[in-house]
Amino acid sequence: MAEFAIILPIVVFMMAGVVEFGRIFQVYAALNRLATQYAIAWADCSDDPAGTCQTELGNYSSSYSIGNVAPQLSASALSLTMFEVQMSGSTPTVVYAYPSGGSLTAAQTAAATSAFASGQNGVIVTASYAHTLIFFSSLMTPLLSGVLNPTYTVVQLKS
Repeated sequence: MAEFAIILPIVVFMMAGVVEFGRIFQVYAALNRLATQYAIAWADCSDDPAGTCQTELGNYSSSYSIGNVAPQLSASALSLTMFEVQMSGSTPTVVYAYPSGGSLTAAQTAAATSAFASGQNGVIVTASYAHTLIFFSSLMTPLLSGVLNPTYTVVQLKS
């Protein structure tokens, strides 16, 4: 009985850790899949008639669209930024942006500069997620804060 009382908290803590790390891995994979699928789909958009790609871009942000690609993710905890850029020399010019009026971050600008040549069009999709723990959240969140908010940026050449 004494051994059981000593070992039980350790076993429960280890099992909770395995479940949480499994959930975190699932979020990482789903976020990567979402950003990649959005970049590929939007890169295929033909802007004929003008504005078609902007309309398509607006459809990606709906919770139904997110749920179809990555049902593990909650739309309320997801942050999406999506840009279509045209390279002028080594400077990306934003053609379309979601959210409307958004501007490229330094990391997105660097990604566009390294991926696209002058005169090329491409898309940049950045997805961030605020993951919450189920077990021991008040105890473990400060220790795991670096892995609980994954961010993926995907660049895709526009066809």
